[in-house]
Amino acid sequence: MSRRIFINGRFLTQPLTGVQRYAHELLHAFDVLNPDMELICLAPPEEFIRPSWNNIELRIIGRNRGNLWEQVDLPLWLNGEFLFSPCNIGPAFYRNQSVTFHDASVFAVPQAYSRTFKAKYKFVFQQLVRRARSIFTDSKFSQQELTRYLHCDASRFEVIPLGGDHLQHLQADESVLQTYKLHDQPYILMVASQSPHKNMPRLLEAIVGLEGETKFALAGGSFKSVFQNIESQSLPSNVIQLGYINDAKLKALYEHALGFILPSYYEGFGLPILEAMNFGCPVISSRAASLPEVGGEAALYFDPFNVADIMEKIEAFISDTSLQEKLRQSGKIHAAQFTWIKTAKRTLELLAL
Repeated sequence: MSRRIFINGRFLTQPLTGVQRYAHELLHAFDVLNPDMELICLAPPEEFIRPSWNNIELRIIGRNRGNLWEQVDLPLWLNGEFLFSPCNIGPAFYRNQSVTFHDASVFAVPQAYSRTFKAKYKFVFQQLVRRARSIFTDSKFSQQELTRYLHCDASRFEVIPLGGDHLQHLQADESVLQTYKLHDQPYILMVASQSPHKNMPRLLEAIVGLEGETKFALAGGSFKSVFQNIESQSLPSNVIQLGYINDAKLKALYEHALGFILPSYYEGFGLPILEAMNFGCPVISSRAASLPEVGGEAALYFDPFNVADIMEKIEAFISDTSLQEKLRQSGKIHAAQFTWIKTAKRTLELLAL
């Protein structure tokens, strides 16, 4: 008899940030692989777009929504069945589950989150690290951070790197280039929210000191329901604010950008690095947290706390076409190692134990 795995599908009802991206792409890869397992995704009775899975059953269960559904309806319905919770959180007192903790940012960067969000996640993390059957995380950096903040052994966390090939199947929407007049001038792409650990103020300060005609295109939402409000910083004249950009437009931006820059001083994985590299977009990245682990030797790194170093690295990149080409080629080779199918296979192997 094949193993039966229930999946916590609350992510289906949530906005698409990095954590939900992981769940969507992982389950898509599960569906493609069609393992010898019965996979059933459980979701609350809310409005959401139903995935087009062929080999994963979707069931709507319970009466409540949000946290109450996850902490009450879900474990009561499961009645001891095995659960996989892919998005940092699951029923806090449920033992027969595996869960993915993506990072320890609620402990390491508490100023980035609302009081309610911090309290909830710290409590659930502390309960699940004691109760869950197994815990997955995205990087060795996150493994070390979770070990430190949750006061447990590193062996408690199994590191499974993420894939970065999720935009490849899309048709690029190049209308975004026309809308923002990016089709006829060089630009460097930035993708970030207003969360403090994204380090945008220092990057913008560095951009102010640059000379030349290179534009900087800033894409991303603010997600104010999670992050504390921070004062909007006035943007330099050569920064074009794009706001929220869908995946098809994001692909076009990566494909046509001179380069991509990620200034974060805290990331559990840094998925945009791989997104950019997959499309031959050279990467300039912070040398902090998990980012060197993800980018390897295929990115140009800077100290995220040193504005002069950020500016120096950007200037070196813009002025050196041979460096741009080297990063473009090495990035494509490097990113090819990270696929969602590989992530899914390893995850299924461990869920089957």
